[in-house]
Amino acid sequence: MTSKNKPANSARQKGATLIEALVSILVLSLGLLGMAALQLNALSFQKSSVATNRIAELTGDISEKIRANPTAAKDGDYAYTATYSTAKSATMTSNLCRTSGVDCTTAQIANDDIRAWLMKSQTALPSGAARLEGDVTSGFSVTVMYQDKDFINIATGAPQASTSCTSATSGIAWRNCCPAAASVPDGVRCYRSNLIP
Repeated sequence: MTSKNKPANSARQKGATLIEALVSILVLSLGLLGMAALQLNALSFQKSSVATNRIAELTGDISEKIRANPTAAKDGDYAYTATYSTAKSATMTSNLCRTSGVDCTTAQIANDDIRAWLMKSQTALPSGAARLEGDVTSGFSVTVMYQDKDFINIATGAPQASTSCTSATSGIAWRNCCPAAASVPDGVRCYRSNLIP
């Protein structure tokens, strides 16, 4: 009689154990959480870049209009120095200079340009507003202001106060400070640039 012996290793289980499967699920979960965090950061940076692009468009728009109407710029007709709350809801009467073919003075053209620029700032950015101060000799200071819901104090969760500009403010701090005369509430960001026509 012959006896068939079973191999010694046939009693071992083949394939992944339950512990190995759980560790794989844990590693996959951590990877997915990391990818979700990257996605949230990407969305935050995208929102910031959209605001920066719109601010650049607004600044370029008013600079072109000032250069196209040098007489009004010399006469000081391009100054608009309202507070933030006034500028974000301002409605000015249009003279229809650019659309109707009516003969307008350079001051009326400047009024229409500022009106169009304010309307564009109000629609391009959340609670958007703009200020324009200065003159041809010293240059214009363009300030674009908007409400940013992510501009919060991390410790308290309340909207953060913007830095007010002073005569000593310069460099990057000057580009991101708000003019004191604008009276911006907490949670509003300002972006400033110089314009020399």
